[in-house]
Amino acid sequence: MENLKILTQVLRSTDRILISSHINPDGDSIGSLIGLGLALESLGKDVLLVNSDETPSVFQFLEGAERILRPEQVIVLPNTAILVDCTDLNRVGSDFAERLKNIPTLINIDHHLSNSRFGHYNLVDEGAAATAEIIAKLLEPLGVNINKAIATALYTGVVMDTGSFRYSNTTSDTLRLAAYLLEQKVDLDQVSDELFETQPLVMLKLMGEALQNLMISTDGSIAWVEVSQEMLRRIGAKDEHCDGLINHPRSVVGVEIGILFREISGGQIKVGFRSKSFADVNQLAAQFGGGGHRRAAGCVVSGSMRTVVQRVLLAADEILHCNEN
Repeated sequence: MENLKILTQVLRSTDRILISSHINPDGDSIGSLIGLGLALESLGKDVLLVNSDETPSVFQFLEGAERILRPEQVIVLPNTAILVDCTDLNRVGSDFAERLKNIPTLINIDHHLSNSRFGHYNLVDEGAAATAEIIAKLLEPLGVNINKAIATALYTGVVMDTGSFRYSNTTSDTLRLAAYLLEQKVDLDQVSDELFETQPLVMLKLMGEALQNLMISTDGSIAWVEVSQEMLRRIGAKDEHCDGLINHPRSVVGVEIGILFREISGGQIKVGFRSKSFADVNQLAAQFGGGGHRRAAGCVVSGSMRTVVQRVLLAADEILHCNEN
């Protein structure tokens, strides 16, 4: 893994560090943010945890989640910033990215195939199942003793980005790491309950309405759902309540690509892609300025819901049949 030794030296010599992750944070970004932050604090570092968006309620059980600040709460930036689980600098939010552009030491830790290597130091491993997996490997040479809180945060990142170890990104190394983290006293019952067995009613209502309108292509290879801002307002749902919705279109028998179209603002549609066995959705997302992994990727496309759906479905069909051949 590139820069592991050098990055270890940089972090050892740095006293004050800001750590941030991407907008619309998920389990890997939050778990990586908190896990790395607590680990560096255990070495005596002064650490600021910062995110542009609110932490989803499902991850607020993690120790340290209550300390995550918004960018406007940080008046003076430290000389060192670490961005975790971000493919490029703008993933932290455009306003915050502007503030970070001139920071003396910018560190990029990520596992996405589409990572742009935007940092002064880049620790990127596309073969890792989650950014949390990379961070776990970094903590050993740093000499961090992984306690229960750190292990729980990193385990959350790994379990969420592997779909509870069901996705094809799960490797033997991933499973060995999960076993090690569980040995550090992770409360598996608590984690499982918080992440998978406790859902707000509004989330189930949103899922029910969205799936009523699930669409499937003529040949049955592509399935998709659409979530508008009007739908969210009517149900009383937030963006975080869309989490996991994309997996349902992909699970339909015969479907190779599942897509979630979510309106995030007027004229902006966030598109999430998941593929089942062979389609490269990272390549698909890249056509619209996005990226991710071969089996999971996303992008934001300008336009109305109708025009974006038409454009994306056409591109998905082309990618699908190109991959087939």
